[in-house]
Amino acid sequence: MKRFLFLIMAIVCATYCSRQVHNSENLAAALFTANPVVIDGSLNEQAWTDASRIYLKDNNTGQVVEDSSYSVYASVCYDKINLYIAFLCNDVDIFSSYTERDQHLWEEEAIEVFIDVDDEPNTYVEIELSPNNVLFDSYIVDPVNIDVEETAGFDLPGIETAVSVNGTVNKLNDQDSGWSAEIRIPFADLVKDFKFDDLKKAEWKINFYRLDRDHDGPSSYAWSPTFGRFHKPSVFGSLVFK
Repeated sequence: MKRFLFLIMAIVCATYCSRQVHNSENLAAALFTANPVVIDGSLNEQAWTDASRIYLKDNNTGQVVEDSSYSVYASVCYDKINLYIAFLCNDVDIFSSYTERDQHLWEEEAIEVFIDVDDEPNTYVEIELSPNNVLFDSYIVDPVNIDVEETAGFDLPGIETAVSVNGTVNKLNDQDSGWSAEIRIPFADLVKDFKFDDLKKAEWKINFYRLDRDHDGPSSYAWSPTFGRFHKPSVFGSLVFK
């Protein structure tokens, strides 16, 4: 009997511990900053030095990206008015042909972030940014059957973005090293009747992505892998505010 009880306890513990590890891997913390972040695409503020790095995995396999030439991470911080998101993408050949807002950026190279601030998992904000600093923003209401033109009619009124490129976009005969991006979103654009004091008890659902069309390296990345199309809110991670 004792041996049987020990076995049951070991199984319960193993299950609980595995869940705890899974949850910690899908929990991101936004760091409060008292100093405004300058949106210029260069991650040289102290806020980004202090913020945690959220590394993305190969979305098709769920594996860590071992080749540093293709690794990518995101970071999140905030002040009393704005949410700030940054990406640093290592990339040996950067390209994007899009030049106008709400073009289909996902068909080429881009970073993406999906943010869900309410209790309805099928509704969330989608933000994409290209290496040319072209923005796509939309509001998803049906992740399975997305009306792209309808959702793209949604605009975040106060969003500001910038990109810094270490290399040359759309030049094949040179060696690029990567690009970084910064996004500023007023909380009032995301939350109706926003109150700063509510953030400490908030837990938003979120996921970070990257699309890279190089011949080598992963073609798609995710913080919490979906193993397919990105619009899978059931696997989004959580964002808390520290």
